[in-house]
Amino acid sequence: MTFRWPFNTTKNKQWVGINLSSLAPSAVIYSHEGIVDSIAFNQEQGVSELESWLKKHVSPKTPAVLVLDEADYELLLVEAPNVPEEELTAALEYRIGDLLNQPIEETAIQAVSLPSDAYRGRMSMAYVIASPNSTIKERVRWAAEHNLSLDTITVPEFSLLSVLSAVDMKQGTALLELTPGYGIIRLYQDGALYLTRQVEVGLDALNIKDPDSEDAPLLLNEVSLDEVSFDDVALNNTTSEESSDFETDSYVGFAPKSMVNAEQADNLVLDIQRSLDYYESQLGMGQITQLWIIAGDTDLTNLVDAMQPALTTNIEQPNITEKIKGLADIKILKNENNINSSIMALGGALAYVAR
Repeated sequence: MTFRWPFNTTKNKQWVGINLSSLAPSAVIYSHEGIVDSIAFNQEQGVSELESWLKKHVSPKTPAVLVLDEADYELLLVEAPNVPEEELTAALEYRIGDLLNQPIEETAIQAVSLPSDAYRGRMSMAYVIASPNSTIKERVRWAAEHNLSLDTITVPEFSLLSVLSAVDMKQGTALLELTPGYGIIRLYQDGALYLTRQVEVGLDALNIKDPDSEDAPLLLNEVSLDEVSFDDVALNNTTSEESSDFETDSYVGFAPKSMVNAEQADNLVLDIQRSLDYYESQLGMGQITQLWIIAGDTDLTNLVDAMQPALTTNIEQPNITEKIKGLADIKILKNENNINSSIMALGGALAYVAR
């Protein structure tokens, strides 16, 4: 079995991108008018909540692009034989057998070449997406069970690439996705994936919690002043004389360092810098000037502030809603606030759009 890439020209009025992540399942309904609707759920709500939402909001037989969960596939970087692109997958099929967790005969694969400028042109390399046939069959069965017309199955790396392409990010861009237990660094340039690697530092290690979780750090405007010890709160150098005019409703939270584990932030910076150095020195590419950090709706302001002095790359937690509306000129007809959390599903929907 093979994955389809790139995608065909759209012929339908609406389609849906669906992210089947176990950590953050989401969906985006799209049409030629723009984003019709979107939804995102957390790990506790799970795919079952997503299924209920799809039943209510998606018409039967709507074309669907499924984005696999990271546990559903392997992404291998291998040397590519000198064959045409359309023959690359078949040429690599039996070369990668020893690298897989299951027999090649039981595996669906799709190969994607790295651009010729990677590795200074010394060698041709390709990424191979490999997923057990049983997993792909289960996803096909799932789509049929929920009355969807399955068009394509893709993976997060290329779903995110669709979002970057939509906002015309041609320059080198690093994208750091943070989950509770780990992070994933992906480096893109001019419409291509050049490097991806996992790092051990995640939101939990950084002490950054989802605002909705019970153990999330409290913001000052969420409690009364009587409940807070001002010895433990930085008030932006407010003096005792000025504190009588302090408005709790306008205060945004603790000082940055109080909400980030400094040691783990340093470890994360080192991992990022190693990836950037490898991109520049070994792959022979230019300097990455932009780093996007994404983590759903979790506010990463304090982490960005802690990391920025250590990196020359400009760090940003992007507002995907504003990027899509402003840079891509895509209309969002409903639920703008869900876009950041449903970025993977958005990438799936965008991948269905005609190139």
